Amino acid sequence: MVDTTIDPLPNDGLERLETAIARLRYVIIAVVVVMIAGFAFLGVQLGRLNGRIDQLAAKVDGLDVALGVKFDATNAKFDAISQRLAAEFKTMRAEIAAQTSATAKSAVAPPPPAAVQPAPAPLQPKPAPVQPPRSRP
Repeated sequence: MVDTTIDPLPNDGLERLETAIARLRYVIIAVVVVMIAGFAFLGVQLGRLNGRIDQLAAKVDGLDVALGVKFDATNAKFDAISQRLAAEFKTMRAEIAAQTSATAKSAVAPPPPAAVQPAPAPLQPKPAPVQPPRSRP
């Protein structure tokens, strides 16, 4: 015998699928809303940051105008110091090169010939010291 029972809920799987899709739509909509809110928040923060950067740039420009003479004097001092340092380093470099060259020449040059010394004379025994005569007491 063939069981020909009729399924009481033939569309049960289809209804579950439609429910899952509806929930997925809500989740996607929520994610999109959060993303849009985040981008709007970041845009506002970037606008505020740009305004503060403009204020800072204006203050720096004002400082440059107010303290321009001091900056120029300081720059002149730095230029003078750098020129003196360059001359000093050049002198030091020449001294070091001369010392290195002299050291290299002395290390490479053969040693001067040793002076010829005559052979030492053979040692002769020393005579025994003479004792003074004893005086009588």
